Amino acid sequence: MLRPDERQHLMELLRPPGGCQLDVAVGTTFSLDLISALMLPLSFAFFDWEHADGELVADPLALLEALRRYGDRFTIFCQSGQIRLPPKYPPLLTFLEPCIYNVEAPDAEGVFHPKVWALRFVADDGAIRYRVLCLSRNLTFDRCWDTAVAIEGELTDRLNAIASNHPLANFVAALPGLARRPLPRARREGIAKIADELRRVRFSWPDGFDENNCRFWAGGLNGRTVTPFGSRCDKALIVSPFLSNPVIKNFLDSTDEAHLVSRPESLQQLPQDTLGRCASVRFLVPTLVEELDDDVLPGGGEVLDGLHAKLFVIDHGWDSSIFSGSFNATFHAFQHNVEFMVELVGKRSRFGVDEFLRQVKGETNFADLLQTFDVNADVTPVDATLEQLDDLIQTVKRGLAKSDPRLVVTAHSEKDLFDMKMESDSIPEWPDATVDVRAWPITQQEERGQPLGKSIIFSRLSYGGLTPLIAFSVKVRMNEKERRSVFVMNLDLQGAPEDRQDRVVRSLIENRDQFLRYILFLLACGDEATASSGDLRKLLQSPEDCQNRGPLNPHLLETLLRALHRGPEQLERVASLLDVLRKQTGSSELLSDDFQNIWEPIWAAAQQATAK
Repeated sequence: MLRPDERQHLMELLRPPGGCQLDVAVGTTFSLDLISALMLPLSFAFFDWEHADGELVADPLALLEALRRYGDRFTIFCQSGQIRLPPKYPPLLTFLEPCIYNVEAPDAEGVFHPKVWALRFVADDGAIRYRVLCLSRNLTFDRCWDTAVAIEGELTDRLNAIASNHPLANFVAALPGLARRPLPRARREGIAKIADELRRVRFSWPDGFDENNCRFWAGGLNGRTVTPFGSRCDKALIVSPFLSNPVIKNFLDSTDEAHLVSRPESLQQLPQDTLGRCASVRFLVPTLVEELDDDVLPGGGEVLDGLHAKLFVIDHGWDSSIFSGSFNATFHAFQHNVEFMVELVGKRSRFGVDEFLRQVKGETNFADLLQTFDVNADVTPVDATLEQLDDLIQTVKRGLAKSDPRLVVTAHSEKDLFDMKMESDSIPEWPDATVDVRAWPITQQEERGQPLGKSIIFSRLSYGGLTPLIAFSVKVRMNEKERRSVFVMNLDLQGAPEDRQDRVVRSLIENRDQFLRYILFLLACGDEATASSGDLRKLLQSPEDCQNRGPLNPHLLETLLRALHRGPEQLERVASLLDVLRKQTGSSELLSDDFQNIWEPIWAAAQQATAK
């Protein structure tokens, strides 16, 4: 299980294996925190990017280069209406905009809920390696207890596909078709390549599991009901934060011994006769949640905590199956949602229900995290009005997504200012209730929000104010009660200046010292030995953090010559940066004569070497 407060674990799971580089990656999540997503490219690019205390380095120059280098290589699909509004807008989000796609489930009553990553790596010898992550964790800063399954494999040269890989490959292939706006051809082709090759990857499954029986389960894509557990089993363990009584009763009817682990508030909503039929009913020890309550996480806004893992352990004969992924033990998960999980099959004596619930003196096992639930406790009454309001908010979100709002940018009469119109072919209609919807670009304050209409104009926006990331505030009222939800949608943006990313680059490189540090950083991060040492981290320290660093130019010449010796690729990254800066005003302040005298002969030598 992942520690709920350590995003670093996911970062490590995404890092390329030794001797490999990331080629293409695709990820899915139900909810998305933009700041969390902003950190992803660091895991693709670098090796030891954390402080001594384990905190991730978030220097803007490191993030800038990681986004510039890998922004066109990874794509994230998330449920429409589930992107969280960051407390403050970082300009680097400009580079993240093309990577994120809002998704709707094919079933109108379902949601897009999987948490899967498929990553394609290219080894130094040209071999193609894949890593697949099947998680219960969303791409957020939630403080939850979650599970993760990571498997790797190499692309084989076989002509015939591996049958057990089809559900995974079909799932990846279906993703572009679920997006609310079309993907550019290059992204579609990258995802199609992953889907095609996954059919011929021979995965290495975790130790102790039978590779001939492990498999993938996807739900919600073809309209068919998913039935992964079989009609009968010996024992069952259900770990799920959310529950539906019919699903739990189905488990109880198909086994003589079922154990249930969930959140207390979910358990309270089940009938007592259902709970009474369970062999045990437990929940996460409260202190495991409370110890994290004082943590301040950078995502801001609503943060989930407690149990979030989804785990089903099914004993059948001498074997046991462990199902891990996004499926909750709910009716919607198995009947309507898009979901994904992995089935690991191993010996019952090692992976069965009894092993999960076994307690051993001197060891901390899964059962030690749990506390018995009082099945005779009074049921907390559900506020029917609040439930209706929550359902109404989801209806409003679906209506907004289906109206496919789009953005059109036109030049304002004042120089370097723009008007951005948000328009839809139709205005969504809501059920009988008081609904107030307002919208604004996330680069602006909420006070600039405007009531939803068929057309809205956000006027006099600067280059930095333009963004397809639009915040929506939905407020619903009924029977003198009120609910509110704020979320972000990434919309289709037309007519925006093509140099928006270039201007962000220039805005982050404010002076000559930052420029030289960035050049050194570009060159050094291509050198694995340097990237794994403290030298590269020092390059990103500001002058006030490193008073005794000394002049940069000697380091610059030495690093340029070393890069020239290794090959022209890193120097091409520098040349690309210089082309961007030369197009922006004030570049002469950065590109001094001293720098040009060092750079030009080395770049000329690199071009000559490339031409040979």
